[in-house]
Amino acid sequence: MAKGSLNLEQLKSLCDYKNGIYIQKSGNEYIESLSKVFAINNKNDKPFSLDDIKSQPTLEEFSFSGKDDFIFICNLSVEPMSIDKDSKRKNERIKAINFVGDKEKRIFEKALGVAYILTCKIGNREHIIKFGQSRTIFKKRLGSYNCGVVNNWRTASTTNIKMLQSMVTNRTDFNLYLYDCSDEVTIIEWRGEKSVPFASPKSLAVEDIMLKKFIQQFSFKPLANIQTDATKA
Repeated sequence: MAKGSLNLEQLKSLCDYKNGIYIQKSGNEYIESLSKVFAINNKNDKPFSLDDIKSQPTLEEFSFSGKDDFIFICNLSVEPMSIDKDSKRKNERIKAINFVGDKEKRIFEKALGVAYILTCKIGNREHIIKFGQSRTIFKKRLGSYNCGVVNNWRTASTTNIKMLQSMVTNRTDFNLYLYDCSDEVTIIEWRGEKSVPFASPKSLAVEDIMLKKFIQQFSFKPLANIQTDATKA
């Protein structure tokens, strides 16, 4: 089994060949191809499927009122990996699209400390995928998710691989909701010098409460929350 970076032929085995370009596979075909390169018997390693998403509770079904403090920001869409005729690879990545407006884009790009909800709408049901938080801006958090490329398998974090590879598998957009916690940024003064701004623990607290209320209601954690500890999820 491969560990870490893959060679060109292994990467091509995860793709379909169309019009002179290799494009990353999707669906069960992609998962089957992955299983020939990596051991994905552990559920934390295996990308989740559309059926997995459909089995998750919806945002409407989640009864905790704290969800009302989150605002819809944009959609998250995935671009699959491609390899051109010169063997030049463009890694898969998640990109933010369809921002609601300037205010929402500012929160995405500037708010230092956010809690977030990721959902996926299938038909008229909006399924909860993940609760999370970032003590930096969400734009940087998205950059971390994009470290979860297949060529970084076993070197990137399990959460980042799980999220990006699941989006590659399903090719379904996610909805991003943010709760702006930047109102409690801390600047520390020491020996007459001021530090850079630091996000407060508020986003961690919000994520922790959201996770606990979800588990209390449904008796299991959200699909992409690998850990139940908010500082690790």
